[in-house]
Amino acid sequence: MTKTMTEPARKKTPRRSVLRGASGAVAACVVILLLVVLVSQIFFQLQGYPGLGWLAVGAHAVAAAIAVLLQRAADRRTGVVSALASLAVLLDAALMLWLYWWS
Repeated sequence: MTKTMTEPARKKTPRRSVLRGASGAVAACVVILLLVVLVSQIFFQLQGYPGLGWLAVGAHAVAAAIAVLLQRAADRRTGVVSALASLAVLLDAALMLWLYWWS
């Protein structure tokens, strides 16, 4: 018996890059780090200690917002724009870590 039905045509899915996946993971980590810094600041304020400071919390919030917006641009675009947005996410995270954790 022969098959008379054919398989439906498969849609081409956009190729995912390793750079875009890595920058997505880094953007998620920046958001998680923001939550950790925010919770620790609130905890230390309630205990009567100065904590990291609200300026550091605000800077982490700005870095997280920039990382999420850049990652969104990287996910929605293709080609050079996607690669540059992914690299900008990595640069944003590195700059935040350098300024607030390593220096």
